[in-house]
Amino acid sequence: MERNILLAILASAAVTALMRVVPVLLLSRFRMPPALQQWLSFIPAAIMAAIITAELLGKPALTSSGISVSLLAAAVATLVGIMSRSLFATVIAGMVAFTGLSYLLA
Repeated sequence: MERNILLAILASAAVTALMRVVPVLLLSRFRMPPALQQWLSFIPAAIMAAIITAELLGKPALTSSGISVSLLAAAVATLVGIMSRSLFATVIAGMVAFTGLSYLLA
């Protein structure tokens, strides 16, 4: 049983590694036009925005009075991100805001 689990983990790791490495190896051989490169640069931000929006709207942490703690914490994190331009500060501010607001508003 343990051998099957280990093989499943190794197979999953190999498939994941191949899915990440093969496109990079293939695309590194081609020269992409600047317009395509610029368009592709927006993909990580769009994916992150989609993930955050889905989390905020899909299962928000609500207080007993119906206030969305998740949305308030996201607003705090957004303000800190705009002011500091630091991903680390944004993440920490969001976590602290969510924890603090959950404690204060619960």
